[in-house]
Amino acid sequence: MTQRSEQLVLDYLSEVGLVLHGRMTARERTAYLTDVRARIEARRAAAGRDDVETVRGILRGLGTPGDLVERELDGRDLDIEDAELLPPRPHHADRPPPPWRGGPSRGLLSLVEGPGRTELRVRGRGTEDRGDERGPGLLHGPVILVRRAPAEAVALLLLLAAVPWWWGLSFLWVLGAALILLSSVWRTRDKWIGVGLPLAACVLGMTLWTGEARFIDQYIQESLSATGVIGLGAASLGCAVHLYARALRSARAMEDAETPRGF
Repeated sequence: MTQRSEQLVLDYLSEVGLVLHGRMTARERTAYLTDVRARIEARRAAAGRDDVETVRGILRGLGTPGDLVERELDGRDLDIEDAELLPPRPHHADRPPPPWRGGPSRGLLSLVEGPGRTELRVRGRGTEDRGDERGPGLLHGPVILVRRAPAEAVALLLLLAAVPWWWGLSFLWVLGAALILLSSVWRTRDKWIGVGLPLAACVLGMTLWTGEARFIDQYIQESLSATGVIGLGAASLGCAVHLYARALRSARAMEDAETPRGF
């Protein structure tokens, strides 16, 4: 048989093998292809010629690979229980996928995405994917807030900077109060709480000062730096918690509004 004729036969047998995939075991598929090859050789020998046209005529007489398989095997179905059709599952396939493919996050990324758990259980020959159960991470809320309401996030940081009064950063509260009043996220009631409560606490702290001052400006200066900043810091902490919850609710609503449904 010439090289061209041999290639025609090999191509035909390759297509027959593709049609047989999933319908026969590997051993049965090899035996069937060997039988088809023998029939082709027998017909070529009977014809007494091995040129390309003769081989093409023999292959046309057998029919297309799909027709040959359907005609001779009568639509044999795949047997799921056949161990030869389903090779053993490799051990590395049971490992959880990496984080960028939906697996559990580790390290700093887990603070944002939360702890994940991918369970892969093999029962017999089948595989059950339990999916990825992931809860919100420790920094998930702040990340959403910074992404959706950056000005409000800065205002909260300025409020928190005024909490440790011994740092001498209480003046930053004024900038935070300005951002609160200019916010489009917090409602008017929240703004009154965020600005008015620390001011009231600061005044209350100043009235509790037990020092002495000859003039009113000295009294304001001394009491503000001694006890007023304590009241300001304590109230700023409570207001920051309240405003954070309100801003985070709005940020999550914006996040959900832009998330496509049905995916």
